[in-house]
Amino acid sequence: MIRLTLLARRFSTCLATRKPANLDAELDKLAELTVGSNQTGTPKSKLDKYQLIETFKQYDPKVQTERVIVPGVNRPIPVNVELNYYSPLKHQVKYGDLKAEVVFKCFDTRNLEFFSDFALRAAYYLGIPATGAKPIPVRRERWTVIKAPFVHAKSKENFERRTYGRVIKLWDCTDEVVDIFLAYLKQNSVWGVGVKASLYVREPLSMGESMGKIEGEGDKVLSDLDSTLEVLSKDTENPVAGRVLELLKSPAFTRCMSEEERAKVEQTREASL
Repeated sequence: MIRLTLLARRFSTCLATRKPANLDAELDKLAELTVGSNQTGTPKSKLDKYQLIETFKQYDPKVQTERVIVPGVNRPIPVNVELNYYSPLKHQVKYGDLKAEVVFKCFDTRNLEFFSDFALRAAYYLGIPATGAKPIPVRRERWTVIKAPFVHAKSKENFERRTYGRVIKLWDCTDEVVDIFLAYLKQNSVWGVGVKASLYVREPLSMGESMGKIEGEGDKVLSDLDSTLEVLSKDTENPVAGRVLELLKSPAFTRCMSEEERAKVEQTREASL
């Protein structure tokens, strides 16, 4: 009985120590088969979404701003208000037809930058392709004067004034839109910033003939004045006619008339009296 027990123990220890030589390789193959069976194909929608997110990461800003809640309203800030924290949006220039150049000048760069940025945003919302704001050379002016007329007459003092400027170019729009843009800038002007606009208008080749016709209308204007005076002289009882004759004799009108026209106005007024 004792002998059989010892044999059984020896047999169990022998089984425990004996291992196949390629056990690690078999376990690796089993792990690969298990992982391969668990993997499934990525859906195309998820793949497209991932590619879209990677494309967005290429643009600035890469960090989205926090959605600030307006106090008292319990609503987030509108998108157009949040865009004030970024550079102005611009329409692409398509045809290259220059319509206007708007020059801003100021002694202080703070108001100048603010108003030029405002002009670019206004141009975007009006649908005007705009480029700029491009800095122009700074104009420096210096003066040397005496400190005082009596005691400090021999000591001098220097003063310098710097004028900063920005220029914005408007493209591919109609003249009416440019007029609306300039009127909007005038309505919302900033103190201390001067605005100068150079407009480029296309006219037909027959513009010279039309200008010649306008210059030849001087005689017609004189005849219109004669007909007006004739009508006023006939209607002497009408108080409006008398008032018109008084206004025509006032210095505000007579300084723009010739000697012949003044004599006719005076003659008509005396005849009405």
